[in-house]
Amino acid sequence: MNAPLSNHKSFVLDTMMTRIMVLVADGVSLTTLSSTLEPFQHANAILGYSRFELQLVSLRDKNPKTMAGICVSCDAQSSEVLGHCNVANRPDQVILCCGQILKEHDKGPMRMFVQRVVQSSVPLFALGAACSVVAAAGLINGEKCAAHWKTIAPLGEKFPDIKFENVLFTGDGKVASCAGELATFDLIVGFIEKTCGPRISSEICNHFLASGKRSGATVQLLNGDALICEDERFQHVLRIMTETIETPISQIEIARRVGLSLRQIERIFARHSFDPPSKYYINLRLTRSRQLLEQTRMPLTEVALACGFSNLSSFSKNYRRVYGATPKSTRACFTGKYLGHVEPISGLCT
Repeated sequence: MNAPLSNHKSFVLDTMMTRIMVLVADGVSLTTLSSTLEPFQHANAILGYSRFELQLVSLRDKNPKTMAGICVSCDAQSSEVLGHCNVANRPDQVILCCGQILKEHDKGPMRMFVQRVVQSSVPLFALGAACSVVAAAGLINGEKCAAHWKTIAPLGEKFPDIKFENVLFTGDGKVASCAGELATFDLIVGFIEKTCGPRISSEICNHFLASGKRSGATVQLLNGDALICEDERFQHVLRIMTETIETPISQIEIARRVGLSLRQIERIFARHSFDPPSKYYINLRLTRSRQLLEQTRMPLTEVALACGFSNLSSFSKNYRRVYGATPKSTRACFTGKYLGHVEPISGLCT
């Protein structure tokens, strides 16, 4: 049997209710939404009382649809709560819950909502596409912003003054950004841990069969075939590789920066069944180039330079080797549409 929470010597439990307002955007990922709501609900179940009170708010439609076509029943619309964010009844935390694409007609209303919330001094978590809204609102100018790896390239082109990072989440102040999807779980569990202690967060992870809460600085892997590796040495190497895609450095220089020998790095990659470091590095660059080809209108020569290739010929040769197509033919197949978008499942919502 678990010991009473009051016996936990290293943490004093704060029993005051925390009011969480979750803005649910149309097209939100079910993964992002459930990773936002369920950790709070399970924390309440563990504690035996409503430590976290959740209010679901929609932008326009009372019942927004998820990316899978399932309706979400919300308590109110954003227009109904904007005028009530005063000191007496404002929420303690607002979470903008989006998929990786925000519909064009939702951007204006969400931006207005964000500005009103910030004026009320309410801390904000921006998930998925909401990161672009807080960027457009000027809330992270000159700062770092986490974003899903598939959207980093187009966001970087649109907001050149912001450093979009290939990490799970970032920001400890009034505005935190998160890549969304399963990274949301780590952000929310970390938030719960700060208010309820490590024991509660550990029990939440155990319930959801998660090995633990990942750090916000954990790097998202650009290679979709690779599994997340928590080896800190690998994470360090990968971080350097992703930060130097535009200006590649030698394997020896990477080893020097992480304080390991080249042979040690090769063994780490082999142990976790990754490609050799040199091949992994160039594949990261080619993955980034594919994002730019599919999601931006950058000229091919600029794409090549942005991914560390000195000329278009070398870029095309390597690209064809990996993808079996030319950069030009890939560009012709896409018009900047996000690859992760799928049509909703029919029949689930009317």
